[in-house]
Amino acid sequence: MKNIFLALIAIFVFTACSSDDDNQGEEQQISQSHIVEFTTGSLESWVSVGLTTTLTLEDGTESTINSDFDYTQSIVSVEIPENTANFELDFYIEDSSQTEMRFFGSVDNVNVYEETISQQNFQYQYIFN
Repeated sequence: MKNIFLALIAIFVFTACSSDDDNQGEEQQISQSHIVEFTTGSLESWVSVGLTTTLTLEDGTESTINSDFDYTQSIVSVEIPENTANFELDFYIEDSSQTEMRFFGSVDNVNVYEETISQQNFQYQYIFN
């Protein structure tokens, strides 16, 4: 009787551990904000660079962000909040210099999209699932 009792306890403990392991194996999506950045080479201060982003949040509200170009770092960027349903952006560079565009997660740093552009106007839109 004692052996049966110990065997039942062992089975119970093993089942409980297995159950916990199964729950830990389920992946949860990580919510994070994203960043879109445009990096250029060195530019003279007279060269105009602009980035306008229109966000549509999950609740349906819209907002527009105008980002300033950092002439020291040669970059302009915008943070896309984690509660965004979709966004559209318009990038403008006066002299059509080559620019690296990168769209990535702010926490995991994983690229969603990247492209090298050499045009004065560039538009990009993205819809989150």
